[in-house]
Amino acid sequence: LVFLLIAGGCALLICLGIAFFFSREFTRPLVSMAALADRMSELDFSTQYTGKGRRESDEVEQLGQSLNRLSAYLEQAIGELKESNDQLAQEVREKERIDNMRREFIVNVSHELKTPLQGIIGSAELLESGMVKEEDVPRFVGHIRDEAQRLVTLIGDIIRLSQLDEGV
Repeated sequence: LVFLLIAGGCALLICLGIAFFFSREFTRPLVSMAALADRMSELDFSTQYTGKGRRESDEVEQLGQSLNRLSAYLEQAIGELKESNDQLAQEVREKERIDNMRREFIVNVSHELKTPLQGIIGSAELLESGMVKEEDVPRFVGHIRDEAQRLVTLIGDIIRLSQLDEGV
């Protein structure tokens, strides 16, 4: 009876060892694929699943090959997204640069338009208030005409720039 118990215990231990060995062999590809999926989730597509010479019809092998295709597709898609993102960022920078140039242009144009207007207003106020001697009136009127002509020229330049910008 003792012999049978010892033999049965040894047989049980041997069976458990063999079962553990085979279960590890069967789950090893799945563990490898899980590690591959973890690396893919970290955007590392450098590793690929390599089977152990299993049959091509094996479901585990098919799953591994599907992971490899998924990895290649994701790597390509992420590369294209990064390229598109870089191009979009460059376009945004260019638009910001153009917007800054437009703002500067508007500030400069408003200053250039205000200068002759201030001259016209100042001369007209002096004439209106009667503070100008009769002999100086033609000079003030000439100044008003010159400044008005300067405004017309500036406005014409702005219209031409606007037409160039629109491609007319």
